[in-house]
Amino acid sequence: MAWIGLRRIDDTAHVPIRELRLLRHSPVFAPLPPPQLETVARRTRWTTMATGERVIREGDPGDRYYVIESGRMRVTRLGQELRVLQGTGVGFGEISLLCDIPRTATVTAIEPCVVLALDRADFLEAVTGHEQARRIVEQTATERSRNTSPPELR
Repeated sequence: MAWIGLRRIDDTAHVPIRELRLLRHSPVFAPLPPPQLETVARRTRWTTMATGERVIREGDPGDRYYVIESGRMRVTRLGQELRVLQGTGVGFGEISLLCDIPRTATVTAIEPCVVLALDRADFLEAVTGHEQARRIVEQTATERSRNTSPPELR
């Protein structure tokens, strides 16, 4: 009879398969052990962006980290393009979250995009609790911080 109760639990359990697949493509989250990765996946939410929609606005407080599933994003600072983000698993928004500073750039959808969003506290818990993930995100933030000024201002 115990198996009936277990079957009910099994029938209602939701495994975040799509989220896990995307997070495994992310250099930041890929090193996490499966139980921790699943915890992160369960705390995310999907967001779609229309062409021209701003995901992050320079100067705003940092509240989320984003991972691209599809589409391309333009990163600008002081109105000048710094880079284009594209590719499954590419993440952005880490500088503000790690350094507890306002957003250093604006990120705008160049085309319709689908991204996975993770709140600041959940992001910090995941990456600071795992040595390799922490190193990767700190290295990414350092590299991007060096390149946040438009070329003519460097």
